[in-house]
Amino acid sequence: MNEKQLCPVCGNDGLEEEAFDENGVGSYDSCDCCGFEYGYSESHEVGLGFIVTPKEMLDAAFQLYRKKWIENGAIVAHPEYYSKNFQENGKVKKDILLEQLQRLNLDLDNLEFLMGE
Repeated sequence: MNEKQLCPVCGNDGLEEEAFDENGVGSYDSCDCCGFEYGYSESHEVGLGFIVTPKEMLDAAFQLYRKKWIENGAIVAHPEYYSKNFQENGKVKKDILLEQLQRLNLDLDNLEFLMGE
């Protein structure tokens, strides 16, 4: 059995393979939780002004996508594949979202603001 990998955007630990290789090339897999498609979303769904987002800008792309996703309610991208116990009304439960984001070692001081509390 393969060890699951973390999504660098939302911290979901359900990826079958690494999101990006050591050169920053995406797997073109997408996260069942946030919907980020590695190798596509960072260059097409995040407005960084590049046709192809360079490796050194990936963290900025993750931050921008994460912020927008949370502001939009942390809607589960693929609810049929994401644990039913982790979602409520099509969104990631707040306690689960916090747990996932903590896996990424992020500064969560502004999370209440982002989650509309």
